[in-house]
Amino acid sequence: MKCTAVCISLALVLSIFGCKSSAPTLRYSSNPKKNITYHVVLMGGQSNMVGQGRIKDLEDTKLPRQVKYFNFGRSASLKQPTDTFGPEVGIARVLSQKFPDEHFLLIKYAIGGASLLDWAPNYDTEKAEITGNAHFGNMYADLIRITDSICSGYNTKLTALLWMQGERDARIPEAGKDYEQNFETFINAFRRDTQMPELPIIYGSVNPPEDRYAAVETVREAQQNINRQMPNTILVNTDELEKWDDDVHYSSSGILQLGRLFGEALTDILQE
Repeated sequence: MKCTAVCISLALVLSIFGCKSSAPTLRYSSNPKKNITYHVVLMGGQSNMVGQGRIKDLEDTKLPRQVKYFNFGRSASLKQPTDTFGPEVGIARVLSQKFPDEHFLLIKYAIGGASLLDWAPNYDTEKAEITGNAHFGNMYADLIRITDSICSGYNTKLTALLWMQGERDARIPEAGKDYEQNFETFINAFRRDTQMPELPIIYGSVNPPEDRYAAVETVREAQQNINRQMPNTILVNTDELEKWDDDVHYSSSGILQLGRLFGEALTDILQE
């Protein structure tokens, strides 16, 4: 994979975004080796990509050895959760089972409550104010920098972008009405900037309650339209996944299953 922006050192990235915490967390390796080729899987979005599964609910907290995991997921307050997990657990388990001789880098950058306005390639602070997230900064540029920094100097192949996002836009009609256009713009820009015009984009459907998320059907329709109209976009149906009582965030069981669904979609891509 080519660097698509000015690379910054991995040490600096880790110090800024806090990849690890001293609190109880997943046990994983984040030290790639020079003589191994890695499939790079990027994970972007908002809170359901950050994940609210409870680590204490996991029987095994160790990720497979051939999967290196870099976690830059943060809450809306920009703190890194220390006792929760996201789809990475299910993804890593599926990939290790299906491809025991392959090696993977999972790189997650997501912030709870992030709208596509916060992820806009042509970032506009005033538009980000619509959802109250201007303090998140330019998330698109951050993802590019993080990816370049981690991958620089290693043998890597960008395999797919996994995306779990849309609830924030569904809650604010002013953002939701432009979701389809904004998502298409995001996908086209990311494929251009990574120099991979056919990069697979795998994304989960959103399904928060309509009584609190006025634009949810608009966002869901946009997701379906993108899937029909843009090549190499894979829409993962999340409607049957278990949630916590807030009816928005996936439970420990639900987030494990979401990861498995993402992993199965990745398997189909890698087996083509």
